[in-house]
Amino acid sequence: MDTWDERSHECFFQIPCKIFAFLAFIGQMTNHKRPFHNLSMHRFNKRHLFTLTEVMIATVVLGLAVAATAAIVSGAQSTVIKAENRWARQHLASNATEFYLMAGPYGQLPADILPEGFSASCQLLEVDDIHEDAMEAISGWIIGEYMIEVFDKDGNRMTKTHVRKILKEDDFE
Repeated sequence: MDTWDERSHECFFQIPCKIFAFLAFIGQMTNHKRPFHNLSMHRFNKRHLFTLTEVMIATVVLGLAVAATAAIVSGAQSTVIKAENRWARQHLASNATEFYLMAGPYGQLPADILPEGFSASCQLLEVDDIHEDAMEAISGWIIGEYMIEVFDKDGNRMTKTHVRKILKEDDFE
């Protein structure tokens, strides 16, 4: 007795064979040597060539895609460079500000805080845009403002930072 798997295997191969035999029989009945010749076989034998217009349109579309991609990449690169420069300026300003907040406005900036050729300066300013009661010294302490500037190699100011801090009155003299 055949198992179900053997029968399904046998049926799987017998069906295409029976269909092929039937088609061959139909071909003989119609008295043709090639019974399927009229079923659009000519389009497989002839090569399809693109027209000049199709090639030009494809070239223009491809060129536009490349140009758009280049513009996007260029814009992204420009944005990254600007962000990097902003970060660098802010980093230098932070370094100088931290130094002057620790050392005071008259501290001498060490050479390794900023890159070679860069410089920073700090000025101590009196604060006058606060409430008049806050402008008075309390036990010898008063609000002051550090104005810290960082300069590049050419002497051009890169950043300017204002920081308010409670200082001794003697620091203003």
